[in-house]
Amino acid sequence: MRWIRDFISKEKNKQKYFTGLGWVEISPTAIATLASVATLQSYGVVGMAASNIADGISELLKLEEANRGVKVEIDEDGIKIDLYIIVAYGVRIPEVAHNVMERVKWSLERTVGLNVKEINVNVWGIRVKEEKEPIMWEEEI
Repeated sequence: MRWIRDFISKEKNKQKYFTGLGWVEISPTAIATLASVATLQSYGVVGMAASNIADGISELLKLEEANRGVKVEIDEDGIKIDLYIIVAYGVRIPEVAHNVMERVKWSLERTVGLNVKEINVNVWGIRVKEEKEPIMWEEEI
């Protein structure tokens, strides 16, 4: 895909390439979906959170709406991505964030050939694993 970079459209928030046969446009929603899938495959990430926190409560998004936890800004220098995640309790958050950044960058550059200039990881919550209550056996009489 690098051979078509000279023909990138300069329109703000659009990633558009000319291939010789026609234009290829990649929407910010498609980029957000790719970024969210790469994020969810990272160790320590439980899920995505909505980017707009209301009342200080982070909401764990369902898989089909995981791209709501990603903000994408595109300009002529590349893409800026903000990720909003929920991590598992007990993991090293800086390491998880670093791994998420590397995985998302690699995934986007490999999949669509885009230049990723910035990835910001926002940890919006920590999920504690729910323990099942022990089964209480009745005492035999």
